[in-house]
Amino acid sequence: MNYTLNQLQIFLKVVQTKSITKAAEELYLTQPAVSVQLKNFQDQFDIPLTELVGRRIYITDFGHEIAEAAENIINQVYAINYKTLIYKGQLTGKLKISVVSTGKYVMPFFLADFINAHSGIELLMDVTNKNKVIDSLENNEVDFALVSILPTSLNIEKIDLLQNKLYRR
Repeated sequence: MNYTLNQLQIFLKVVQTKSITKAAEELYLTQPAVSVQLKNFQDQFDIPLTELVGRRIYITDFGHEIAEAAENIINQVYAINYKTLIYKGQLTGKLKISVVSTGKYVMPFFLADFINAHSGIELLMDVTNKNKVIDSLENNEVDFALVSILPTSLNIEKIDLLQNKLYRR
């Protein structure tokens, strides 16, 4: 078996999204590139990992077991990378941010310099609706969130990033 980390990541993303097209979008790859890598990965096994029925892809039981192993391998690789950066004195870890859909236009402006300065930080940004952003804050699922109007019922620290000229208090 000569599969690569890239193939493991692609297979895992296909399993998570249950779609080659969605996996390609999330990995910023073309659909044909994902299809080729998936085929090359699957060809290394005598037992099928996926089944195509019509236009839908299904993961076999064996495929789910391989996906679980792939996830463990990828997590170990991340751990090695994080430990290396820690020994070099750099910041590492995951930064989880939830933003409302309009926030996807301003967050890159605020995060770009920080992410460029700290390559060991893995950014996980969920772009969703206001209710889900608030829920993720209430459930302590994210480190930071961006909304236009914060409910007064939440007891959290807040920073005003920009004045909302469409909303007046």
